[in-house]
Amino acid sequence: MTAEKKKIFKAEENGAIINKKIFFFVRTAMEHETMKQRIKENYDTLSSQEKKVAKFIIDNYQQSILLSSSELAQQSGVSNTAVIRFAKALGFHGFLEYKREIRKEYVPVQRVYASLPLMDRDNDYVHSYFHNLNLDIQAFFQHLPLDIFTKMAETIIHSRRVYLMGCGSDEVVVHFLKNYLNVMGISCTAVTEEGLALREKMFLLSPEDCVFVVEFPTMTESERWVSRYAHRKQATLLTLTDSEITAKQLGADLFAVINERADNFFNSYVLPMAFCNGLLLRIFELNQDRATQAMKEYQSLFE
Repeated sequence: MTAEKKKIFKAEENGAIINKKIFFFVRTAMEHETMKQRIKENYDTLSSQEKKVAKFIIDNYQQSILLSSSELAQQSGVSNTAVIRFAKALGFHGFLEYKREIRKEYVPVQRVYASLPLMDRDNDYVHSYFHNLNLDIQAFFQHLPLDIFTKMAETIIHSRRVYLMGCGSDEVVVHFLKNYLNVMGISCTAVTEEGLALREKMFLLSPEDCVFVVEFPTMTESERWVSRYAHRKQATLLTLTDSEITAKQLGADLFAVINERADNFFNSYVLPMAFCNGLLLRIFELNQDRATQAMKEYQSLFE
């Protein structure tokens, strides 16, 4: 963790608000750092034009690996010079050196298993997984600022309705939260559709509501639309994601960033689920009477 982030944590502990955004960031050093992680770590130091390049690469990682500097500039909406400056800002002599380094990570997109070697440990994937998971959990607890649980919990408790949004594999987290929040007496809606169905579900969003977006690992157009609509309706936006860049792009009022050591196809959501468990417990602590009454009524359905 950088000294700057440590200062932010300290400021939050003292009750200060940094740029009107509160966030929780868990990051562990990888044995084999990817270019994506290198870009994320240096994002705040980039110029506005260089950030456009970084944003495109993060959102289109596999595609970007194959692009020339001029193609990357065109796709990012910047000049070729900005792309070269971007590469130098990451510590390379120029774009060609950057390209040689990132191409080492290239695998055909359809080979979903191809990122597994990044987490291999003596050709034992199971041992490697639990080794990395153990380190992730240690980092999770080491940097756990309880303040973010309180602020998110208070927002959810005082909202008229909570819209839980997540598509694809993110639905796992959405349905998990929906089941328990309902039992605790909190009205919520699971939003896992895209397109017209997404807009229909979000239609009645109001300033008294909050939107909780789960976003791992790539931001979709649907998630961008939800963030814009939430701002338009003046609803509070919460996000749980693996990238601080994504959280900032969405303009979240409160966000938690949880980044696992191994960037591979098999995303188990262990740490996001642990975060959700902590959030549910804090909601119960702050809202015991209402939650207890709702849980008793729920239990009576089976008696």
